[in-house]
Amino acid sequence: MKNTSKIVLGLALIAAGVLWILNLTGVLNFSFSTTGWWTLFIIIPCLVGLFSDTDKLGPCIGLCWGILLLLAVRGVISWNQMWQIGLAVMIIVFGIKILFFKSCCPHQGACEVKNISRDGKNVRRIETSFGKQNLSFPGQKFEGADVQTSFGGLTLDLRGAVLADESFIDLNVGFAGVSIIVPEGLAVQVSVNSGFGGVSDNRQNKVTAGTPLLIITGKVGFGGVEIKN
Repeated sequence: MKNTSKIVLGLALIAAGVLWILNLTGVLNFSFSTTGWWTLFIIIPCLVGLFSDTDKLGPCIGLCWGILLLLAVRGVISWNQMWQIGLAVMIIVFGIKILFFKSCCPHQGACEVKNISRDGKNVRRIETSFGKQNLSFPGQKFEGADVQTSFGGLTLDLRGAVLADESFIDLNVGFAGVSIIVPEGLAVQVSVNSGFGGVSDNRQNKVTAGTPLLIITGKVGFGGVEIKN
């Protein structure tokens, strides 16, 4: 990731410097405007993600939206056209993914689970898309998880996991449903932002304080999250 970021940033700076010199010397004549400069904070990270991330879907969509935003800000296309073109591009990208890219979880859509270290904790980074995934952690220590899921369903079963005194699940859910199954007696606190979606707590005994404690945060758009035991 670091090497890829250095390469992309280095090439971008070299290209910018060369174009600036060519403009100053009159070889190329063009006017430079800073209008829409903030879209580079979307475009550049997504461009890096195309080279470094395993799942190219998110960076590809982000890059397209960044470019469309830049064009709209500069008046090349209208804002109405930007939204229509953006939605059309998303449909095309998803169609290409379905047709030409194999998933890492056969017959169940794409699924990737990585272990990362953060603040002394072992955190699972879970990315799923398209299809239904069922993940459980029997006999394994569970301290936290970053969950990103889209266009599908995901079940996280924490029964049988060895839960830390305080663990967390940070959600990024779009056009998908997530079911979190927790063991009896586990305290759960929920702080999730939802747009065109929601979170339902269907536990029989809704414990909200004490240890062990599970904190659920994140955002849900066009989807739903269910907590049950």
